Amino acid sequence: MIRFILRGILRDKTRSLFPFLVVTVGVALVVFSIGFMEGVFMGMIETTAKLDTGHVRFVNKPFYDEEHLNPMDRALTAQEEIRQWLKKNSDPEIQWSPRIRWGAIADVPDEKGETQSQTPIIGMALDLLSQGSPELDRLNLKNTLDAGRLPQGPKEILLGYELARTLQVGLGQTITLMGQTFDGGLATDNYTVAGIVRFGVFAMDKKMALIDIKDAQDSFYMEDTVTDWLGFLPSHVSYKKYKNLKDALQSRLENFHPPKDWAKDDVPLVLSVLEQRNLESMNRMFQLVKKIFVGIFVLLMVLVLWNAGLLNGIHRYGELGLLLAMGQTHKKLVWMLGIESLSIGVLGSMAGCLIGGSVVYYMQEVGINMGDAFAQTGVMMNDIMRGRVTLESFVMGVAPGLTASVLGSLFASVALFQRSEANLFRELEAG
Repeated sequence: MIRFILRGILRDKTRSLFPFLVVTVGVALVVFSIGFMEGVFMGMIETTAKLDTGHVRFVNKPFYDEEHLNPMDRALTAQEEIRQWLKKNSDPEIQWSPRIRWGAIADVPDEKGETQSQTPIIGMALDLLSQGSPELDRLNLKNTLDAGRLPQGPKEILLGYELARTLQVGLGQTITLMGQTFDGGLATDNYTVAGIVRFGVFAMDKKMALIDIKDAQDSFYMEDTVTDWLGFLPSHVSYKKYKNLKDALQSRLENFHPPKDWAKDDVPLVLSVLEQRNLESMNRMFQLVKKIFVGIFVLLMVLVLWNAGLLNGIHRYGELGLLLAMGQTHKKLVWMLGIESLSIGVLGSMAGCLIGGSVVYYMQEVGINMGDAFAQTGVMMNDIMRGRVTLESFVMGVAPGLTASVLGSLFASVALFQRSEANLFRELEAG
């Protein structure tokens, strides 16, 4: 029977070509759209994690509550002791890196030592000088250098290219940072501009500076102290597992004994990247948009294929009537039409997955530059928007491709039950 149906599909293209094209286009659009949205959302998570929050973050709650003020006095001491505890109690796949968030006034002097330009900046201190530091690859600093080089010695600084333009500062010039020390005093220190970087995120290019973590501890009097421990996970770990890993580490805090150097009101807090920067609400909206999008496509394809089934029914009016007159039951004919539409759905879904998947793969490897569109939004998103080939996008594309094809055919075949054998014989005698 399957061979008979497939021969009919291939030989009579008037009844199969249009449904095939509808399913192909619909599945390709769903696969591409879901893959593109997944890529954009994952890109947003990855950029936020690498530059700002990590996939999992260990931080002092008083610091987190007021982090927009960079309260350096609420940083976490006992750096090495905390590192050992995190390594022992967290998932082995998490790679922990200490960082210091700092804020300061950047002052650029002229040849006479007078202020040439000045602006408040935010910064991140991380391991830039250790040989083989994973932070260099994590932030892709070698490839993001717009001018100059990476820091090779103490008291060297990297500036975002928009920030450098604002300060009118060039390579080799000295910048004075004025900020807050760990004990609440005024910190001032001179840094030399070693390089200008282009992060690819406009919000960071405009106001971000990077220095080595040892220099930050020296400038802000934070010996053996950091503000954040950021945990990074391999790319194969889905963002849906971040919460489980965070909850597992949070539960270990019940047996955590704070180091003796901690203040009495220091409270360790574990956060996943989705719990910061409004990513959780964006994730819920993203999931809702996906469901609505797939639902709309299923509805549209069912309506189109329903009409195609009715037209096919008219086209095959005589054929189906003859089969009924020869003794075929209505249910068997409906079953045959269902198998036929399922076959068309399978073929169309395969073609749609091939086309949609190819476009998403191209977007994943090449991407498109949307930097101008997000330049003024302040959203931490890479300028290059990429897609992501995922199994979920293919499943969400194939599901409506198959169900819409079968449902459309079944709705259209209801008309078969309205034809009685008596009318059939009159039609045959008239024909």
